[in-house]
Amino acid sequence: MTDEITRRLDLDADGTIAVGQPTIVRRPGRILVTNDDGIASPGLRLLAVALAERFGDVVVAAPSTDLSGTGTGIGRYDPEVGVGLQRVDVEGVEAYALDGPPGLAVMAGAMGAFGAAPQLVVSGVNAGINTGHSVLHSGTVGGALTAATFGASGLAVSLDVDGIAVADRRWDTAVGVAVDVAGWMLEQQTGTVLNVNVPSYARDDLRGARWAGLDRFGYFHLASADVAGEALTLTVADRGGDPDSGCDTALCMAGWVTLTRLTTVEPGEPPDIDADDVLAGPVAHGASAAAREAYHR
Repeated sequence: MTDEITRRLDLDADGTIAVGQPTIVRRPGRILVTNDDGIASPGLRLLAVALAERFGDVVVAAPSTDLSGTGTGIGRYDPEVGVGLQRVDVEGVEAYALDGPPGLAVMAGAMGAFGAAPQLVVSGVNAGINTGHSVLHSGTVGGALTAATFGASGLAVSLDVDGIAVADRRWDTAVGVAVDVAGWMLEQQTGTVLNVNVPSYARDDLRGARWAGLDRFGYFHLASADVAGEALTLTVADRGGDPDSGCDTALCMAGWVTLTRLTTVEPGEPPDIDADDVLAGPVAHGASAAAREAYHR
């Protein structure tokens, strides 16, 4: 019986058995492609094919529907049901559509769901720029950040499509930029995350590439609640305004490909105070008598 169990657990027949957490193999050069616009997005499909032609070892795992704005979320997960998954055709590239956001797709890929874990996750090409501090809410950027959480590198690529007819969108330019940046990232230390925004110009008409800081916020700038109408409205920022000339939004609008290095969630330095004092209430911090009385009331 012991030998039978051993054969069953030794899945790769190499004479070793992983105990506890499974051993995940990360294959150098392997790329996982995802997005938040969904598996049918032209940006994703063109990107996957181009990456496969250039680098070979590519797998696609993306939401089955548009799940924009999901950030790094993985959605609700029921361990008894799992998440819907289908094998799909993306011009001969191995591809899967799952009923969950890009963060879940990347997490699953990093944990071995689609074979060897990737060295690089490329998320996009998104229809619309992802700039400013609001990239925190972007599923495209969230996919790239999730990659770094699991020890891989992440590249988020977005195309500026504002005011541009569907037929005139330069997916070819964004895909070409993405492939070139991916080649550079595969040579860098793993854990690097870049957010790239591409103007919808012909490649030869681009002004070049610039490292860029993040805009103050990004796409939305005003929220209003219509209680009677039971609607929450988010107002899109006026692109004719005056963003910081060195930020990602302004530079992309001016014809530059913008590259912004991002970091994942990391603990900050604690303040110079004992943790127990934080829980001690106003008394320990010299609060007024009225404040102390209110605290203990």
